[in-house]
Amino acid sequence: MARIPDAVLDDLRARNPVHEVAGRYVALRNKGNRWVGPCPICSSNTSSRTACRFEASADKWVCAVCCDGGDVIRLIECIEGRGFREAVEALVGDAEPDPAEASRRAAERAKRKEMDEREVAERREKERTRCRDIWRSGIACLPGSSAATYLQLRGLNVPDTRSLRFVLEVPYFHPGPDGKARLIYSGPAMLAAIQDAICIFRGLHITWIDLDQPDGKALIVDPETGEQLPAKKVRGVKQGNAIRLISGCESPSRLVLGEGVETVLSPWTAMHRAGHDLSQTAFWSSVDLGNLGGRALETVPHPVETGRNGAPRRMPGPVPDMSVAGMAIPDSVTDIVLLGDGDSDRFLTGTTLRRAAQRFAAPGRTIRLAWARDGYDFNDMLRNAVEAKHEQ
Repeated sequence: MARIPDAVLDDLRARNPVHEVAGRYVALRNKGNRWVGPCPICSSNTSSRTACRFEASADKWVCAVCCDGGDVIRLIECIEGRGFREAVEALVGDAEPDPAEASRRAAERAKRKEMDEREVAERREKERTRCRDIWRSGIACLPGSSAATYLQLRGLNVPDTRSLRFVLEVPYFHPGPDGKARLIYSGPAMLAAIQDAICIFRGLHITWIDLDQPDGKALIVDPETGEQLPAKKVRGVKQGNAIRLISGCESPSRLVLGEGVETVLSPWTAMHRAGHDLSQTAFWSSVDLGNLGGRALETVPHPVETGRNGAPRRMPGPVPDMSVAGMAIPDSVTDIVLLGDGDSDRFLTGTTLRRAAQRFAAPGRTIRLAWARDGYDFNDMLRNAVEAKHEQ
């Protein structure tokens, strides 16, 4: 089969901006030179006005949950479950590319890519500096601090860890209809440090706190739309990195790994209260589900959910794309427990955990999956157990 010339592919990409193609499937919002919104591959609510898991420009896209990304051809491959040539055929239309124009566009794209990569690197370093300044302004998450009280409201013990801090005031920015960021809230927050494989600071997980709320999280509402916004944000670089919440030693033999901070601290709290020896156990948060499993090799059809055309919605599959690096697990770890919340999409969570299990597999290493009860996350289970104990 003849190879498709690069000039033809470049022209095809230029005539099909990624954000415009993605916009045929989901509702995207302009955010400066980017478009954000629900993911056309894995989001169940394609019209959500607050989702930010998917981000696209004219040339490329990325999804925080799929942990996938690429150009417009890759997007069609993932959404429609097509092969490369089929995706190209779906995009090609009737117009024949002009070779001279295609070459000119290819040169422009190469130059723009080089500039974009340089700008991305500069923006990332500036954001890392801003995150580090926020982190340094915080204090330890000690008993009596608002962050400690927040954890206690969630039924959690307060860990003695360097990975959590409390800060009195953190601004909350959210894009308006014009895509420009607006300051809509400011208040106390719990900070969690995101670190890479050699423990270098890469970003922040921020949870805004309001101890007058039942679960301790701030109620943040967009003043223009009235929409309730997430009380948590991630800043900096999370891909391949982790929040190293607790480690009993420098070279742990067991790792308990889950999505959120509260999810991971829940089994730690239960085991700590039960008197388990945790001296060889580390507890990490992957920040989000997509980062837990890393990039998938391909998408697979969801058994129940369908898209706008009635076809099964496609989700990141269970096989990892090992050409894209994921989280680095210490060589000392011989036992991994992967946590799966029972209040999320069971199929998506299941394929993610299976992908993570394959990605982290190593000779002599055992990997186990631990599921919360259907309809609950691990923090729900911990809090319900505490309530039941108090009722006795």
